[in-house]
Amino acid sequence: MKKKTNGFETVGTEKMTDAELSKKLGHYQKMSSAWLLVGLIGVVGGTISFFAVQDAALKAILVTVLFFGGVCCALFLGGGAQKKLKALMHEQLGDFFRAELEKAFGPDIHTPEMRINEPFMKTLHLLDGQWEECEVENFHEGTHRGVHFSAANVRLDHVYERAIAHEGLETCRDKVFKGLVLRCETCVPAPSPIRVNARTESSPRGVVTDNEIFDRSFCVTAEPGQDAFYLLTPQFMELLETFGQRIEGHILGFRWENSIFSLALETDFGFAAIASDVALRDLDAARRSYTKSLQEMGETLDLLLKNATLFAGRD
Repeated sequence: MKKKTNGFETVGTEKMTDAELSKKLGHYQKMSSAWLLVGLIGVVGGTISFFAVQDAALKAILVTVLFFGGVCCALFLGGGAQKKLKALMHEQLGDFFRAELEKAFGPDIHTPEMRINEPFMKTLHLLDGQWEECEVENFHEGTHRGVHFSAANVRLDHVYERAIAHEGLETCRDKVFKGLVLRCETCVPAPSPIRVNARTESSPRGVVTDNEIFDRSFCVTAEPGQDAFYLLTPQFMELLETFGQRIEGHILGFRWENSIFSLALETDFGFAAIASDVALRDLDAARRSYTKSLQEMGETLDLLLKNATLFAGRD
């Protein structure tokens, strides 16, 4: 029997002791890393063989065995160990995760306007045409200093099929975005929708601000007139730069529509997560890392709430 609460799934099995859990998690983490390393070596070896081997038949064999064997090791064996690791963590530590999350940001609530899912991500127009699959992890909707917000870790993948000699087609996935998506309810509604995206070669000119560096980096879409400047003040743009530095990432885009401000940052920071460099056999370190991710989210929200345009009058 399974019970799912706040995104954490608890399986009806007995709880392990810390020593038992530590050993099991350490084993899965080691296996995942080992298979990923084997897969990387295979891919590199296959690539070298493709360019270095002259004999066509031998080249085909080496590329198939090394390159595609490496991909299979990384995706299926390494990925399988990673899935088992995550399932075991949430099974055994789900109660701790849930309690810490609710202590920091209150009980999980679900409202249609604060969702973070694939349909919402499409409305942000991040990397349009470059991704087909959206994965959302650790979604939580709660409150911080009286401000209604939601946050999640999001990954966008480009999915395509590649031909394999004598084997048909293989489905491939390339990551195009991994980061944090944050949505906050503002104290006043936007005068009109304002959307800002990282500038690409195909971006239109958009609204021009008084900040040349900002205009080179971002494209602003807004209604005709001066509504965009209500938000895009020099102080706000300086805040965004500081905000990106705070969690060691960069802003890919944001939108202010009605009373919700939404922001997407490309970053390795994981919300409600254990840092990837933590050895899971050390359960105390794992718990501290998870709690630290919540504290850092609170500090990140504090920085955003300094913007008087969006959150004037909030304590």
